[in-house]
Amino acid sequence: MSHRSTSVHIPEVILDSLPSGIIFCDTECNILYINPTYAEYLGVRREEVIGKPIYDFIPGSRIGSVLETAEPELGFKCSVGEGKDKKILVVNRIPVKSKEGDLLGVISQSLFGDIGELKDLSDRIAHLEKKVMTYREKMKSAFSSKYSLDDIKGGSAAILEAKELLSRYARTDSPVLMLGDTGTGKELFAHSLHGESSRSWGPFVSINCASIPRDLFESELFGYAPGAFTGAQKDGKMGKVELADKGTLFLDEIGDMPLHAQGKLLRVLEEKMVYRLGGNLPKKVTFRLLAATNRDLKSLIEEGGFREDLYYRLSAMVIRLPSLSERREDIPVLARHMLECIGRPEVACSERVLDLLSSYRWPGNIRELKNVLERGASLCSNNIIDLDDLPPEIRRASAPEPPGKPDSVSTLSEHEKDLIAAALSENGWNMARTAKRLGISRSTLYEKTNKFGISRPAKKP
Repeated sequence: MSHRSTSVHIPEVILDSLPSGIIFCDTECNILYINPTYAEYLGVRREEVIGKPIYDFIPGSRIGSVLETAEPELGFKCSVGEGKDKKILVVNRIPVKSKEGDLLGVISQSLFGDIGELKDLSDRIAHLEKKVMTYREKMKSAFSSKYSLDDIKGGSAAILEAKELLSRYARTDSPVLMLGDTGTGKELFAHSLHGESSRSWGPFVSINCASIPRDLFESELFGYAPGAFTGAQKDGKMGKVELADKGTLFLDEIGDMPLHAQGKLLRVLEEKMVYRLGGNLPKKVTFRLLAATNRDLKSLIEEGGFREDLYYRLSAMVIRLPSLSERREDIPVLARHMLECIGRPEVACSERVLDLLSSYRWPGNIRELKNVLERGASLCSNNIIDLDDLPPEIRRASAPEPPGKPDSVSTLSEHEKDLIAAALSENGWNMARTAKRLGISRSTLYEKTNKFGISRPAKKP
């Protein structure tokens, strides 16, 4: 097959096709080339301008200045045309040199048809940036901790000990396992631990292992590649592990995690890499793992329902959250706080209601207390919750102390005294810093130091 020669000058064809205007002038400011776009801006025919000075068509042109300095001018405004045909262009003026460095001329390139196009582009960019910022704020709001250490209310020895552990664990990056009955505030502790940690700036991603169908669990936690299974999103889906990258992943009710997913989670923890379901390209991830359960994991291990290696990976740092019956002295403080949280700060509990609430067994813990107070606030008269506003099961309760629970006030008091003294010593006996560490007010701390006779040791001579 023969090839016919062609006289087409490729560079000129390319320049003629550009939507932006191009003019090339020699060192005498004479126009040697103009493309159709720029000719249209000037309202001339191309053959009219070739060989003529650019000043005949753009009197204010700065081509001469660029020839003198041999320095480019980028993003300058340029006025072309007259009257109603006048346009304000944004142009680049670029000196053209030979391989030997000799100046050959200047290219003038229009970036926009007129200044209005630049404004439109600027408006579009600003609009897109605003949308990006909105999405970013929504993502940050959706994946950020909602509670802090200050939201954990109470001054009992049991809760102070749990908060002290939380503060210490927050300084590390190791997994933490939270154990406690349903309704004791495990999610509150998880949020607070993330907020106290060095990863607080990163995302906080939470997943309830008991609420996801077992056949969907892996895709929810690890994500899936495009076309991984029938009905999958065509672009695939990012899993919770990837979403938690550089932040914290909280696995609530981890005792309900399917056994096959436990193995994959352990692999992610060891390799710091995650594979999406149906994919073979790993994604590097780094996150802090928090886990919580109300189940006996050791019993689950014996039954074959939980991996022993995963348990030991999680259980190096454990926080046991006390049940409400173990911290009865916190109930008045919790009741006041919960009434404020539900928007009823004007409502209070009568003395006999507080006595009854403090003696009730609370099988549903703090969650049950909140429900009782919401009911009482809705039914009460004169903003005082009285006995008639409580559920029947609480009114009937005589509430003996459950077997196996601490029943010695003196033992709890001594424990609380030791905990406060240790916190004061660790914080150099600074009352403000110690109160913040314990999550109580300074006035409460002063009351407790007076109550227990805690005083700063005298300096040795």
